[in-house]
Amino acid sequence: MIKDKIYQAQCFGNIEPIEYMVPYPNLHSLAVGQCIKFSDNLLFMEDNLSNAAFLKLINQYSNWLETKDIKKGDNVYIDNIPSPYFDIMCYAVWGIGATLVISDDKNASIEARLTINDPSIIEKINDSNISKDYTTKVNVLLNDIAVQYYHKGKAIILSHYNLLINAYGIFKELNLLYNKSIKVDIPISNTAFIVLNTILPLYAGTSITTNDPDIVFGSGKDSDYQILFDWNDLANTNPQSLYVLPEATAILAIGSKPNHLTSIKVEEDSYKINGHSVMMGYLKNDQNTQAFKNGSLVISK
Repeated sequence: MIKDKIYQAQCFGNIEPIEYMVPYPNLHSLAVGQCIKFSDNLLFMEDNLSNAAFLKLINQYSNWLETKDIKKGDNVYIDNIPSPYFDIMCYAVWGIGATLVISDDKNASIEARLTINDPSIIEKINDSNISKDYTTKVNVLLNDIAVQYYHKGKAIILSHYNLLINAYGIFKELNLLYNKSIKVDIPISNTAFIVLNTILPLYAGTSITTNDPDIVFGSGKDSDYQILFDWNDLANTNPQSLYVLPEATAILAIGSKPNHLTSIKVEEDSYKINGHSVMMGYLKNDQNTQAFKNGSLVISK
C-alpha cells in the first residue's frame, strides 16, 4: 500500500518517525510553551511584539476562527497576509486542529473551508473585542496534517512533526544562539518561510527584525545563508546555501550536508531521500505512486 511506502521513506535507517523525537506534541504547543517560558522576549522587533503579546494574538485569532465555525480537519487558505499576522494566524489554525493551506501555484484549484486573503480582516480582528484567552478544545497529534502546500501542480501534505523536525534540524546545525536576531527575506507563501520565520524563532529564542539582524536568510548572495528554491546539485557555497525541497518539508540540506534525520542518495538522474522530514505524501495518490519507490522518496533532477 502507498501508506506503507511513504512510511518506509520517512524512516531514517532504523529510526522511525515517532513522537518522542521532538519535545512538543504539536506546533501550537511550541508557541504556548516558549511564549509562556520566555514571555518578555521581543519576538518581532519592528512591531514591538513580545512572546506574551504574540500568544495573546494567537488566542484571539483562534477564537475568531471558531466564530467562523472552523473545526479540526478543516482547510484554511491564507494568502496576501503579511508577517507577523501570517505567523499568528498559522498558530491559530494549528491550535484548533485545522490545516493551513498555502500556495505559490496560481493555477491551483484550492478547496478550503475558509479563505483569508484580505489584510483588512486582520485589522478588524485586532480592533475587535474578541477574547485573548483561549482554551484548547481538541487533541492535535504530531502526525496530524498541519500544512497543505500547492506547488508546481501538486499539493504537498505535511504533518506537525514534519515541520517541527525540519526546523529543529536548522536550529541544531546552525547552532543558533538565544537572543540573536534574524531576518527572513524570502516570499511568504512557501514552507521554507514557515520553517524559518514562523517556527524557528520560537524554537531558538531568536528575534525577527529587518534592522541590522545578526543573521539573514535570503535569496541574495549578500545573505548569511542563501535560500535556494531552484537547484541541481547540493554543494557547499559561500555564503552557505540552504537547499529547499517542499517534499522534504522545506530545507533538505545545508550545503552538501542533509538536514537532521535525513539521508540523500544521489543517483544519475534523481535523488533518493529518506528521513523524518519526508512529506506525508501528495494529495493525489497517482502522484504518490510515482514519487515513492523502493522504500524512498524519489525526486528527479
